[in-house]
Amino acid sequence: MSAASHPNSHSTPNTQSPDLVIVGGGIVGLWCAERAAKIGLKTVLIEKGRIGDGASGGFLGALMPHQPVNWIAKKEFQLDALMSLETEVGALEDATGLTCGYRRCGRLMPIYTENKLRQSQTWQSASADNWPTRSPSGGVINWALLPDTPNTDWLSPDPSLLACDFDTLSARVNPRAMLQALATKCTSTKVEIRESTTVRTISKDGTLTFEDGNMLRPGHVIVAAGYEAFDLLKPLTGIPLGFGVKGQAALLQPRTPVSPDLPIIYARGTYIISHDNGLVAIGSTSETVFDHPRSVDGELENLIQNARALCPCLDGAEVVERWAGVRPKAVGREPVVGTLPDAPNVVLASGGFKITFGIAHRLADAALGAITGRLVALPPKFDIAYHYASGT
Repeated sequence: MSAASHPNSHSTPNTQSPDLVIVGGGIVGLWCAERAAKIGLKTVLIEKGRIGDGASGGFLGALMPHQPVNWIAKKEFQLDALMSLETEVGALEDATGLTCGYRRCGRLMPIYTENKLRQSQTWQSASADNWPTRSPSGGVINWALLPDTPNTDWLSPDPSLLACDFDTLSARVNPRAMLQALATKCTSTKVEIRESTTVRTISKDGTLTFEDGNMLRPGHVIVAAGYEAFDLLKPLTGIPLGFGVKGQAALLQPRTPVSPDLPIIYARGTYIISHDNGLVAIGSTSETVFDHPRSVDGELENLIQNARALCPCLDGAEVVERWAGVRPKAVGREPVVGTLPDAPNVVLASGGFKITFGIAHRLADAALGAITGRLVALPPKFDIAYHYASGT
């Protein structure tokens, strides 16, 4: 991918000391920079490649809620984030004149077993108790059990199909378009974006040493460098706070145009998402063991075949791009946000794994709160102390 380079991007750090340096130019880092600029912090964002080179630069963009049963703080946090993102995206698009490809399209999940049907009936009932009935823009939010596929060109009819889950809460965004809009907003508010700049080490006082030997000591550092944040901070944490999970995905051009209003399909481990640009994204694998983080292989080809079997409109569709990247997963399984115990000027914000795009703006609020003292309430398992305990 890579969003376009920005006029103020450069790779040689200057000697001035900003209030805040953000390491990582993915979705979390960009939201942190947007929030920092809003409260007047002199901010520099460091990206070792180009904006969106990492896991954020894929093309699925699914924004799906957790199951509405067994309601806990984590699910409440994600729901609130998904609701507020609709308003956040609208404000971002108004400020930049760019589209983020956001649409509350809903989600369709076929049901093939009696056990799953009983589970879905429980989920449907729980959604009425735990989900709002309207989105911020007034759209109806509900969970329905449909007797069959509502669109046989989108989801293939199947003799073994018992019903379909359909919720109208789920949404999607174009990840690359959203990164571009955030980067544009940041540069317009005087955030300095330095691409092609690699941070080699971060010391306890927050001093950054770059690959070229230059150093920079800001007031605070937020490390939002995805899975690479865990190794970068290991000299300060003493333990690995997370690891990377590889994902592969593909972007297809159907032979006949498909509607951008179509719901996300999630079936048999495969996501199928129709975007505003007429392309359909499919994904994704979850590989904890891999040799080459950016290469695609037979696992993706199997995914493409599965998507074609599920979705008749993908028959004969051209594969216009194959993608692979590594997503962060914290040791405690949940996102991790907080100040490092032994480095009071360094904040970690990472590990959302599959849900990051929907909650990144709220993770940014929490990361900035750790710096300003305006603490944001987080689910207990997001706390850095919980992850320290999980990693030992």
